[in-house]
Amino acid sequence: MDAKNRGAGGNMNTVSKNIPELIDVLLVLIRAGHSPGAAMSQLHNWAPDEFQPPLLRVHTELLAGRRFADSMKGFRDTLGPCVYPICDILVSADRDGLPITSVLDQLSFHAHHERRRLREIEARELPVRLLFPLVCCILPSFVLLAMVPLLVNSLTVVSTRLP
Repeated sequence: MDAKNRGAGGNMNTVSKNIPELIDVLLVLIRAGHSPGAAMSQLHNWAPDEFQPPLLRVHTELLAGRRFADSMKGFRDTLGPCVYPICDILVSADRDGLPITSVLDQLSFHAHHERRRLREIEARELPVRLLFPLVCCILPSFVLLAMVPLLVNSLTVVSTRLP
């Protein structure tokens, strides 16, 4: 996996699984009256661990006076496509001054729905994943414990009857 598709501290899969929590915390900060820039600057305090390094970098960049759009571009490049909608919404809200709570509500709903769909797919794949241990571990042990004693007993009976 190249650096662009990796999360700050984990892989892309872990980052995308935690996007709903990130959106929910961001939504709470926006509803509390923070601007998009202030919300992103405070987000590192409550975000999931996978987002900590890039969010701390955004925080320090904003404190140093870097433009919000440039900080969000770096955040977006670090975490990849899973945060593109969040970054685009925040940059346009910061630029235009429009309220974004309804958009973030919809984004949160869709992120939670997508995560639930992916977990249902994983649950459907579980029997296939468990087939290998069943065939390689449990079935041979059944043969050893149930069939081998019967076979040994049968052979001893047959061997005693032979002259």
